[in-house]
Parts: sequence; structure tokens; C-alpha cells
Amino acid sequence: MTRLTVTESERAVVRVDGVVAAVLAAGRHRLPGRAWRRSVERVDVRERTVLLTSQESAAADVPGVRFSVALRFRVADPVAFLVVSADPVDDLRLAAQVAARDWVAARAVDDVVSGRAGATAELTAAVAPAAARLGVDVLEVSLRDVAVPGEVRRALLEVSAARLEAQARLERARGETAALRALANGTRALEQNPALLQLRTVQAAAEGGGQVVLHLGAAVGGAAAGGAEAS
Repeated sequence: MTRLTVTESERAVVRVDGVVAAVLAAGRHRLPGRAWRRSVERVDVRERTVLLTSQESAAADVPGVRFSVALRFRVADPVAFLVVSADPVDDLRLAAQVAARDWVAARAVDDVVSGRAGATAELTAAVAPAAARLGVDVLEVSLRDVAVPGEVRRALLEVSAARLEAQARLERARGETAALRALANGTRALEQNPALLQLRTVQAAAEGGGQVVLHLGAAVGGAAAGGAEAS
């Protein structure tokens, strides 16, 4: 009797006369069939990461955008992983490469650079059907190390600087407009209430450490009238 121990990080595909007879999970197992009729293949089911470096594609508006693709996956169906393709990892790598290039080509370079973080969900969904056929679960396909040609990078920096300068000018104009509006409102209030002007004069003199001289005189009918001067 033949026994086989399978670890938690793998699955064992047992064939008898070339036909899959069992897929064994972690533990100790008694193998079916006679030894000379039987074969066992172990498949690693742990998470794996494949990095595709030095990829290049044309964006919608400029050529020569360089990037890398990180592909994280694990085997979900050991039989399909062994049977469907002679090199399933290479097929998976190609699917991720095509999906990433299509994603870059459909966008302007500015959107590629700024939207890199949001590309993960789209790329993962794009690669998932091909991966499922190979017996693989795609956990994540992400875009990394995006680089644009030097002249394009300089142009983007100039555009960004111009945008910031325009925003700063707009904020300064808004501040000046608000100050003029406040000044106009204050002038209108003084014109409608002359007493406020005298009060403001007294306050300004007091705040500046000046002297305030009041002139009192008798008004017609015995009413008192007052004026203020600041020095």
C-alpha cells in the first residue's frame, strides 16, 4: 500500500493510466491504483507574484510610455492548471501584458499618470476570464513605475506650473474684489450715517495715540450740538 503526504501549500493530482483519478488536499492519503499505473503531480497553490518590467505602449496622445505590471495570483483548479496550457504562467503573463497595454493606449498620458491607482480594478477584471480558463484566481493586476518621455515630462510640468499660477492669480483677484466690495460697503454706510464718520475718526485717533478735541456750542433753541476733531 502506498501512502502520500500532501502539505498545506500544495495539491496532488493523481492519474491512473493517464486519467485524473483524484486531487488530494493537505494530509496523508492512500493512493489508488498500482504504482506502475499511477503518476502524481504536485501543484503549488500559494500566492505568486509575477512582475513584468520594461513594458512600453503608446498612449492616446503620445508614444513611448513605459511601465511595469505586477500580477498576483494563485492556483484554484490544479487539474485545469496542468491540462489546459503547456505554460499557464506564461499565458497569464501575456494576458496581463495585453490588458495593461490596451488600458494605456485608451487614455491620454496625463490620465495614465494620474489614474494609475484606479487601473488595478479594471486590469484585474480584464485578466480574470483568461485566468479562470487556466484554473487560476487573479488576485490583483496593478500598473507600476509609469514613465513618460523626457520632453513630455517637461511639457507636463510646464502645464502644471501654468495651472497653479492661474489658480493663484484667481485667488488674488477674488481677494482684491472682496476688499473693494467691503470698502464700497463701508463708504456707503458712512455716507448714509454721518455720525459714524465722527465716531470712526475718534476711534482712529485713540488707536493711534492722538489727542481728541471736542468743540461744543449752543444751538438754536437751546439744543446742544457737538463736533469732534482728531489731532
